[in-house]
Amino acid sequence: MAGNEEVPPPALSAQQPSGSVKTLSCTHCGAAISVKYPGSTMTVVCNSCHSVIDVTDENYRILYQFSKSTQVCKPRIQLGTRGKLKGEQWEVTGYIVRQDRASCVTWDEYLLFNPYHGYRWLTENNGHWNFVKTIKENPAIDCAWSSRRHAELDGKKYKLFYDGTAIMLFVLGEFYWRIEAEQKVEMEDYICPPEMLSSERDDKEVVWSLSEYIASNEVAEAFKLRTDELPQQQGIAANQLSPWSARWEKISRLWIVFFALLTAIEIGFCVTAANKSVFKEGYPYIPNSKSTQTLTTSVFNLEKSSANLSVKFDVPDVSNSWFYSSGELVNNKTGEVYPFERTVEYYFGVDGGESWSEGSTVNQILFSSVPGGDYYLNLDFESGSFKDLASRTFFVMVRRDVPDYANYFWCLFFVSIIPVFTWIRSRSYEVQRWSDSDYSPYASSGD
Repeated sequence: MAGNEEVPPPALSAQQPSGSVKTLSCTHCGAAISVKYPGSTMTVVCNSCHSVIDVTDENYRILYQFSKSTQVCKPRIQLGTRGKLKGEQWEVTGYIVRQDRASCVTWDEYLLFNPYHGYRWLTENNGHWNFVKTIKENPAIDCAWSSRRHAELDGKKYKLFYDGTAIMLFVLGEFYWRIEAEQKVEMEDYICPPEMLSSERDDKEVVWSLSEYIASNEVAEAFKLRTDELPQQQGIAANQLSPWSARWEKISRLWIVFFALLTAIEIGFCVTAANKSVFKEGYPYIPNSKSTQTLTTSVFNLEKSSANLSVKFDVPDVSNSWFYSSGELVNNKTGEVYPFERTVEYYFGVDGGESWSEGSTVNQILFSSVPGGDYYLNLDFESGSFKDLASRTFFVMVRRDVPDYANYFWCLFFVSIIPVFTWIRSRSYEVQRWSDSDYSPYASSGD
């Protein structure tokens, strides 16, 4: 924040007696000026002509005078207003309007004072508020990668969000340092929502401050203002806490636990699955036959009372063609039927000097639950054209109680819908937050 290192507060009571107020006349326009905290105030601004006066000088030297063309800004929170923030009573003693030199974006800074806790700042930018305290400890700066550098303080890592030059456009009230004409500082902001570390550098020193994002209704309640008296929020603040990040952290932890449990159960099923071959036979077929070919297999027995069943077709000779079969699994005793159809197709070639292929010579059907008993297969099949019309062979293989991954992946899919949605919203929020930063981790290298 503006100004030098924080000065210790004077020994004043919470309700300062009126006798301690110092009154002086503006050396430019003669207007009366009241200095409420002469023990710590070094600079005061005349409300009439906006001259900046050094109150420590016995002649009340004018340090700076705003030109007539300077736009007079009116603070949303009036000077002298008292309010309770973070459990303490604060009085607004100063008001500054600052601007980023490159983007011309402006923001407001309110200087707060408490006789027991010294000075704090309340800043407003696009309707977003921060409670700011100057700190004496200098954070550790990692400059290994200039585009991703960060600051670290008390074990927290803050990412660089902004750097630039800030200039002072307008000032009102009394301050604990000497305000210089057209004062400018080099600024850097590092964020770790809801906190932000900021540095201000001039030719004399570097001052660090720690900001905490606060809701506008908290500011309105503290200073007894209506919400419509405060500026409307625009966009997302640099250190505004995402409503989705906390949800994502909780949901992701639960998702990891569920994923581990589901995977362990699936591994258990796969390990204990019998995966027993109960039938295997090869049958001849004629490629490109004009009529559908049919057959009925021999009877095979399924021992388990109820388990899944896999019927696999292996057509090793299919090449740039297809093989289609429709049929039914029939219970030899009850006549219960399980219909199915499958196509085996495999194509390959060379395109532009590169080989390609699609499909497979194998395809299978999985019945989730088939009671034990004697069964057989009725099959109708046909195929596409081959290089020759010689008889070929396809194989039918039936396996009982095989490892099944479909239920595992479907269950994982449905339970992941909410976590994925939350992650997308969280990421979208962060992308929007960083959209105005030159150091966005979401920007492409070409941006």
